[in-house]
Amino acid sequence: MSKKLEEIRKKIDTIDDKVHDLLMERAMLVAGVAAEKKKNNMQVVQPAREAMMIRRLLARHKGPLPEAAVVSIWRELVGAVSLLQTGLNVVATVTDEDTHCWDMARDYFGSVLPMKKISSPLAAVGAIRDGSASFAVLPWPDDTDEKPWWPFILNPEGGQMRIVCALPYGKGEGENVTSHERALVVSKIDFKSSGDDHSFIALELDPTVSRARIFDVLKDLKLEPLGLHTQSDAEQGIPSIHLVEVGTFIGDDDSKLIDIKVQFGESCLRCIALGGYPALPVFKTIMRKRELLAAPKKQEKKKRA
Repeated sequence: MSKKLEEIRKKIDTIDDKVHDLLMERAMLVAGVAAEKKKNNMQVVQPAREAMMIRRLLARHKGPLPEAAVVSIWRELVGAVSLLQTGLNVVATVTDEDTHCWDMARDYFGSVLPMKKISSPLAAVGAIRDGSASFAVLPWPDDTDEKPWWPFILNPEGGQMRIVCALPYGKGEGENVTSHERALVVSKIDFKSSGDDHSFIALELDPTVSRARIFDVLKDLKLEPLGLHTQSDAEQGIPSIHLVEVGTFIGDDDSKLIDIKVQFGESCLRCIALGGYPALPVFKTIMRKRELLAAPKKQEKKKRA
């Protein structure tokens, strides 16, 4: 072994010890915060605060360590300390054909938090309602579902449920993630603003109100509609239920909810804030190795020219 390599390895060992010391110190502090919150009956889990922390770290990050790795490390820290020590648990929807909710749940909540597979989205919602689970990871809403899960979180029986996060927690720059590769996290915790959020609004409307009309109303109110899902049975004359995603934060008492009801008049039976998620980080594209190797050659050619 060369002397230089040995010196580098000794430095790495020293850094590893320092990192470990800081991790242990951080865990002690987080445990203290969790205990203080519990004593004062405060919400222990705060996705908005966690999102702001990740954004701050990514803003100062530099060097060869991928941004996605930074997020994974800190998500593991959150799951291993603040979530684990407060007795929280997770259920994730898993079928024979699809395990993506489980994989994304493990990435987000970490490797040590108790997790359970559950075969039906409705059963997962039921686990949140009866208190046997703290978080449910559910497939992204799909209009082809005969019995979608999201209308079942409108009922406050057993405690109001909210969408609080979207998965996967970040994507590569220019990467196209389809709805079938995404998931939502539902819980009874509050949805709070992180400073950059998407929100879901549930609308119960007369079946004669068209989806185009919904988009028009939202645009008139300066709300950017990003998606719309509908459960409807117009033939039976039953009110339609719509789940609308907008590109801003909408809380339970937001005046925009009243504005929406006014716009629809008697056609609107309910207009409810149903939570949302902090805008997800976009990881910078890392150049491939051959592109990095080619860069000096290009510079040399320019000098010669």
